[in-house]
Parts: sequence; C-alpha cells; structure tokens
Amino acid sequence: MSKSNTKREVDITWNYYDIVPPNRLQVKCKFFSHTCWGGLAKMKQHLARTKKDVIPCCSVPDEVKEIFIKMLKGKEKKKQRMRCLI
Repeated sequence: MSKSNTKREVDITWNYYDIVPPNRLQVKCKFFSHTCWGGLAKMKQHLARTKKDVIPCCSVPDEVKEIFIKMLKGKEKKKQRMRCLI
C-alpha cells in the first residue's frame, strides 16, 4: 500500500485554528482569538455557534458557520441511521 493511501484525510476545521504551544491539545480560534481545550468536535461546535459545551464564535463569517452547521447535521444523521441498524 502506498503512503498516500495510508494518510488520513486532513479535517478542514484545522484551517480555522492554531495550536497553542507547548500543549497540542489547546487551540486558538483564528476569528475570535478564543483559546480552548479539546478536540475537533468542540472546535466545530464553536464555529457553528451551537453553544453546546463551548463558547460560540461571535466573529466567524456566516459562510464558514454554515459549513460547520451542515457538517454537524450530517454527523447527527449518520448517528441516527446507525442507531436504527442496531
């Protein structure tokens, strides 16, 4: 198997965050300058302005917010389909 087939796809969420050294688990939003702990799920919630376990980003452009709202809705639909199969 080639290296390109084994690489994981890079999530677009990282385009909107910077890692805060020295801790790789702490990230800073490029729009809001808000620093938080957590993974991609919390970052997506922040950019979608969901208020779910995060402070919503008050500076994210509407088009970026919509990308993350659609992404989160898609994940929720996938979870619901999986529950129906069980």
